[in-house]
Amino acid sequence: QSWLALSAIGFISGALAAMIGTGSDWAMDLKFGMCWGRGFWITRTMCCKDSADIMSCPNWQTWAQILGVSDPANEQIISYLIYILIAVAQGGYAAWLCATFAPYAVASGIGEIKVILSGFVIKKFLGGWTLLIKCVGLVLSVGSGLSIGKEGPAIHVCCCVSNVVSRMFSKYAFNEAKKRELLSAASAAGIGVAFGAPIGGVLFSLEEVSLYFPPKTMWRALYCATFAAMTLQRLNPQPSGKLVMFEVTYHHQWKLFELA
Repeated sequence: QSWLALSAIGFISGALAAMIGTGSDWAMDLKFGMCWGRGFWITRTMCCKDSADIMSCPNWQTWAQILGVSDPANEQIISYLIYILIAVAQGGYAAWLCATFAPYAVASGIGEIKVILSGFVIKKFLGGWTLLIKCVGLVLSVGSGLSIGKEGPAIHVCCCVSNVVSRMFSKYAFNEAKKRELLSAASAAGIGVAFGAPIGGVLFSLEEVSLYFPPKTMWRALYCATFAAMTLQRLNPQPSGKLVMFEVTYHHQWKLFELA
């Protein structure tokens, strides 16, 4: 049951990370216009992938163009007002969702996860409703342009996935100690999908959030984080082919003394 549960957590975490990444990109592009030629649900990058210049894409239209405004001065004013309106609506709706349906979905949640892994119980913090509102609110808040990121909340999302998946396995459903082993692995998966660094996720789970981290949990955390990162890479939310936004490519071979 352990490896099956870890595989399920890794797959669902990677899939949710891809959905959140694509959704936040779409919500951010929505403030400028929409893909009029291929469908309004498509991001600007995917809409203009066949164009040489993304700024002169025939399939993408700004809100001023959609509304039929041709005067350059009025076009600037209309675009600015619609940008502010959509950004405020997205941020306000995300805040209303959290305040109404899932108060625990606010902030990154890393501090509370550290408390839970220390042995305490916070009811509804890792529930399915919190997971849903966290994902939707994260897409809206990042898309609105608020000064927040997806990296910290990704850990909370993966831990919510772990808690939901653990209910399906008798080994973890009624054993809080075993369930925390899955939470440690899910914390590693959160870093794995946020930065494309499974090993970094294991080190983060070991050093920062977990109080009890036996060797077997380390290998399971590495497996879960790698599975999640591979799922995210397979789904390929970035059209550039990169796993994450920032990626380093080495164009030279390592020397033997560098590897020593």
